[in-house]
Amino acid sequence: MRSLAMLFAAGFAAACLAGCEQTNELGAKVAGIFGPGPSAPASAPPTALPPAETAPVPAPAPPSASTATDAAAAAAAAQSAARKGPPRVALLLPLTGPNAGVGRALLDAATQAVFEVADDDFVLLVRDTGGTPQGAAAAMDWAVEQQARLVVGPLLGSETQAVSARARSAGIVVLSFSNDRTVAAPGIFTLGIAPQDAIARTIEYARSRGLERFAALVPANTLGQAAERALRSSLASTGGELVRVERYDTGALDYAPAVRRLGQLAGPPPRLARGELGPPPPELDFEAVLVPDFGDRLAQVVAQLHGNEIDPARVKYLGIPLWNDPRTLREPSLQGAWFADTAAAPRAAFDGRFRATFGRPAPRVADLAYDAVALAAIVAHGKGPDGADFSLAALAADSGFAGVDGIFRLLPDGFVERGYAVLEVRRDGAYVLSPAPETFEAQSN
Repeated sequence: MRSLAMLFAAGFAAACLAGCEQTNELGAKVAGIFGPGPSAPASAPPTALPPAETAPVPAPAPPSASTATDAAAAAAAAQSAARKGPPRVALLLPLTGPNAGVGRALLDAATQAVFEVADDDFVLLVRDTGGTPQGAAAAMDWAVEQQARLVVGPLLGSETQAVSARARSAGIVVLSFSNDRTVAAPGIFTLGIAPQDAIARTIEYARSRGLERFAALVPANTLGQAAERALRSSLASTGGELVRVERYDTGALDYAPAVRRLGQLAGPPPRLARGELGPPPPELDFEAVLVPDFGDRLAQVVAQLHGNEIDPARVKYLGIPLWNDPRTLREPSLQGAWFADTAAAPRAAFDGRFRATFGRPAPRVADLAYDAVALAAIVAHGKGPDGADFSLAALAADSGFAGVDGIFRLLPDGFVERGYAVLEVRRDGAYVLSPAPETFEAQSN
């Protein structure tokens, strides 16, 4: 069994974007699209997050006949990345285009990981994708030309799809920031926080608390489809009953029709004069409802649920990790709702260091960049300039890794397994009902 501890230290200063190599204290560690940046402050001795001691990775489900050949070929190509060489890692980011702000946050976090964790011979090669599949493919070609041993990024699923074939043919493992599992494959990992596993954790917890009958009100989009599939799979494995699923058009001005179909309501409740007692609301045939949405649309959907008397006094609302946002947690209509998210404590420590360095909070996506680059740096630790091994076998450690978002491990099929806590929305924020696991050993609620 193998374990790995992410090492942390004090912050450092950001690099500025331009067109040449960075010349601050990071020296040749970070190269590519950089200009001179301010010098990094002295760092405190690194401290270690406890390693993740785990059980062996469970065997993945057998691929279908139509994909078995491609999966086998992809796995073989990824395994060829075992060839030795200097620890050169390519970082593909959208540094221009509509996602440039996200790209800069990822760059800052990645550079922080290099400064805090990497050996002197570790080199991070940065390339702009422009946020497009074409740009990502060109950046991947550049990474191969630069003899990169591992690719971190790109950001989006479409970009990841564009680099996959080239990465497999070159025998290079990719750690994408996307949470689109449809682009995952052996050697092509999607690090993004996917709703599927979080929903499974929430349903498992709900079942352990005696809830049996579930419904779902989902947006008619990719997120809603993924959430619905996860709900159906989770209930099938835990023995719960799916009573009903209703879908709503995300472009609609009124979500009430879908809400009334969910509750099998003939129409909206009557408007009553002050003090007048109305008829009791109709019985609901489910005990919990999954609402996998976020932001303004979530607030509008929940308001419709309340307005049609499908409220927390009668059913338990269930959500997704995107609920772990200050604005959502302040929504009065969601008080008492449950959702799952990754561990908060290591994330808070990272955010504190990021704030101290950059003067702003770290967006959640920055966690992925830090963990991916720190993982690469530690896999290369102590191996010398000719000994870095970024093969699939080296990266997919059975025991997993302890990172900014808690424990995680890379699975042979390209999925990333994480440990999730179950949280309850309360007036003062999110309260932990069931903590995130510290290992991948089987645990109970």
